[in-house]
Amino acid sequence: MGRVLNIAVDGRVLAHPYCGIGRYVTNLLQEFASRQSLHRVFIYSHQPFQLDFSLPEHWKVRAGSVHRGGLSTAFAQLFYPLWALRDGIDVFWSPYPQLPVFLQPRIRKVLTVHDVLWKRFPQAMKRGGNVLALLLPLSLRIADRVIADSQFTRSEVLTFFPGAKGKIDVIYLASSLRNNGATAPSPISSPYFLFVGSNGPHKNLERMLLAYVQYRKLSPHPSDMVIAGSDQWGDFSVIDFVRANDLQTCVHLIQHVDDSVLSSLYAHARALVLVSLYEGFGLPLVEAMEWGIPLIASSTSSVAEIAGDAGLLVDPDDTDAIANALGRMTEDEATRSNLAHNAKIRGQQFSWKQTATEIMAILSQER
Repeated sequence: MGRVLNIAVDGRVLAHPYCGIGRYVTNLLQEFASRQSLHRVFIYSHQPFQLDFSLPEHWKVRAGSVHRGGLSTAFAQLFYPLWALRDGIDVFWSPYPQLPVFLQPRIRKVLTVHDVLWKRFPQAMKRGGNVLALLLPLSLRIADRVIADSQFTRSEVLTFFPGAKGKIDVIYLASSLRNNGATAPSPISSPYFLFVGSNGPHKNLERMLLAYVQYRKLSPHPSDMVIAGSDQWGDFSVIDFVRANDLQTCVHLIQHVDDSVLSSLYAHARALVLVSLYEGFGLPLVEAMEWGIPLIASSTSSVAEIAGDAGLLVDPDDTDAIANALGRMTEDEATRSNLAHNAKIRGQQFSWKQTATEIMAILSQER
């Protein structure tokens, strides 16, 4: 190993550990912390946060007292450069899609970009879209290295920001959940398909549920549908759709699930359904594969790239294709069993240990 470095990490998302980027940062920091590395890591945040693992003694946490999420960007832009100067930071890594633009030029800057959803689906941005539109181009310009979650995300970044060519590396994510073989009983007694995620427009929930209605009309033994973690921030209301189509007994909405409930839902699902119009990676895909659960997945964006041979790939715009896949996964046990076998094998290709190794190699300039 080369010289010992002072590495700063933007840890703002650690206040929201169950969101996608929060899981990403939490798992990577846990992997970094478990290693006998002499590098000093400084975690910066606009507010205090809690971790369920211990940090090495030579690590430091610096947290402000700003509890309004809308002010976190301003806080990071103003205070992170000052902290970095005081801490003698050599490398600054932001797993959030923006860098402090006033960092000293001598500090090496690494940026993770999870997607450029706001370019393709501006209506999918709940808030902060204008800030992202301003800061991501600036961050890409000053970054020394950029990490993308998938080949698809890399291609999207280069489509909209060709100036980033030559400094983008692809490093896959992994399951945020661990299958230790001791899963709790399922909270749903009937066989079910599972969707995990938000209700953003890119998640394609309306077509998924339209296809589910078709499927129930065609299948002699239809399975239920569980929608976990979805909240209402798109124009489409899942609750209204369920009521209008009398699906209350077969579509189960479970919001704000913790990891133990989510693990149980994955373990007992017939298949994961992720027919998104757009994903930068698709964490539920690898989470399902952790339990050897087959997939019904989009043939587009990063979803097909991550799903591989672990599922039935469908056109996310085609409700007939989605309905047929639901039916096949229900009636064709041989296909379902084969895809479950493939899912278990493919899931072993994604690990946080490997992800952490590759990212640390970039931060320490060993890659």
